Amino acid sequence: MHTTAQCDGSSRGIAVLISVVIPTHNRADLLLEAVASVAAQTLGTVELVVVDDGSSPPVDRQAIEGTFSGPLQLIHHQTALGVPSAKNAGIRAAQGEVIVLLDDDDLLTEDALEVIAEGFSTHPHLDCIFMGVEPFGPYAEGPAASRKAAMDALFQAAPPRPSGPLWLFDHSLFDALIPRVPIDFQRPAARRGAWNVIGPFDEHSLFSESTWTKKAAALCALAVTRVPINHWRIHGKNFGWPEGLSVAAAQRRQVHNEILAGANLLEAVRDTQQTWRRRESALRRHQSQLLFTRAYQLRTHDWANGWAALWQAFRLRATVSQLKLAVRYALTMPRKTTDSRD
Repeated sequence: MHTTAQCDGSSRGIAVLISVVIPTHNRADLLLEAVASVAAQTLGTVELVVVDDGSSPPVDRQAIEGTFSGPLQLIHHQTALGVPSAKNAGIRAAQGEVIVLLDDDDLLTEDALEVIAEGFSTHPHLDCIFMGVEPFGPYAEGPAASRKAAMDALFQAAPPRPSGPLWLFDHSLFDALIPRVPIDFQRPAARRGAWNVIGPFDEHSLFSESTWTKKAAALCALAVTRVPINHWRIHGKNFGWPEGLSVAAAQRRQVHNEILAGANLLEAVRDTQQTWRRRESALRRHQSQLLFTRAYQLRTHDWANGWAALWQAFRLRATVSQLKLAVRYALTMPRKTTDSRD
């Protein structure tokens, strides 16, 4: 998608460990609360990337600088392109080694980025750490119960291993996430390389966060924090369907969009499988050629090991050259000797 955007200021050239990306649209007061939670972090230098997705009036840089004094990028979309597009724009612009997403109506605990930095430092194999979530606000009771039930079900399906401030998961997490992605797994902090591997958010899906998480589980090593470090504000305008829709219509809409998201994910998995099949085929050809070369080298002085290498080459990828060499091996097969006794 072609976007029209302007970047107001830049932190390029400043080395930072973590970038926090906040997409926003017409929530000036809540945005400043989110920014204040980033400014209050116990971690050192943090880059802040705010993506103003067509707000009216536009987000004021001076207002942000009055709260946050660190490296700052403010990106303006002249028209609203949607949350996935805004997130993708912020991720592309971010300079940090780790990129964290924060909704403009949510807050980070003061130690959130320190927990994330420690987690990546302690576990270099991890690609993405999701932030444990705690709902707050006047409507938080119901979402809090739903969130707990979803996390309990996921932990039962994919039991994690505790390690310091994190829960670590194995390959079973992917299967557990297919039917439902808890809100905790929609709040990612990922290494830059992971964003490149998993790809951007689907800008045409209502469930881009869930689809992205499932792709992440299929391709990367994941964890979630054991304690909530992201405060999820429930304020009556983020329940998942537009005003004016009945509950039944909203449910139909949700199922329809989940089908579309599932189809997109299935296509992505198929593309990945095809890529790995091509790589496997290339590796099999190379390994077969090496084994054939070894069999040829051993043909005159180590019949047994040479024959074994030729058989392995044949099993990986049969060729005419292997058959010709097999004939030569058959003609030179050592004869068995028998012992005779008087």
